[in-house]
Amino acid sequence: ARVTLLRAPAQRADDPTSVLHDIARDAAGRLRDKRFDVVIATGGDTMEAILDGLNIRAFDILREFEPGFPLGRALLGDGRELLIAMKAGGFGDDDTLRRAIAQLRQNTIVREQALS
Repeated sequence: ARVTLLRAPAQRADDPTSVLHDIARDAAGRLRDKRFDVVIATGGDTMEAILDGLNIRAFDILREFEPGFPLGRALLGDGRELLIAMKAGGFGDDDTLRRAIAQLRQNTIVREQALS
């Protein structure tokens, strides 16, 4: 599986809110236009901004990778399912994201039933 990483520019901007919205707009556009199975974001503001750009009809929480790092499943307006994980900023260690990606690559996420 391939991982696509979107991140803030290395150089700090004068207006961090505009950086957040630029990243979220880019991410939401990619998620609408291409086939992705999972989106992982760090921080609630980032995830909220991304999700605002998607047409989500239903959402279920499946489990946590680790404390403060839940995984859910969304049904998008076009009928596609998307796994969504959000790591809270203060949780985890340097390898938390790597472990989550490894679990996803091993397909250890059980899809219980279709969303409706």
